Amino acid sequence: MIKGNLNSIDNHRYLDEKIIDIIKVVKKRLVENDDCGHYSIIGDKAFFFVVDDHTQLLAERRCEIHKRYIDVQILLAGHECFGYSLEPFLSISEDCLLEKDVAFSEDIVDEKFTCLQAGDFVVFDTLQPHRPLVAVDNPMPVKKAVVKIDKSLI
Repeated sequence: MIKGNLNSIDNHRYLDEKIIDIIKVVKKRLVENDDCGHYSIIGDKAFFFVVDDHTQLLAERRCEIHKRYIDVQILLAGHECFGYSLEPFLSISEDCLLEKDVAFSEDIVDEKFTCLQAGDFVVFDTLQPHRPLVAVDNPMPVKKAVVKIDKSLI
């Protein structure tokens, strides 16, 4: 997991240059239009969608992984926490990797948390367990851009 802010993306030294370039494209396009919807960057190799969503209490959120796509989440409005682990799942309770590039588990090991404010982003590599949309204090509406980058591009 790597955390950053859109205002300092040029100074980020822990991210692959291709990921930085794609985040910059998304940042520019969000300035032009942040309407909810699906937006292509490089066909199905890199795209993003903007959503209005709602955080929930920790117990209501499931941990997930992705196999094909690196997951970049940019918070546009609100506050959101993410659970994450550097250890793999012990088991998978729902496997939708082939159909939707997502699998879920209740068996997350050594979960840590990071919280985002508007303008912050977080990057999860493929197969890295993470739990999005966790409420900071109380559940609240959030708006965010979710960027998907095919691992083959990196």
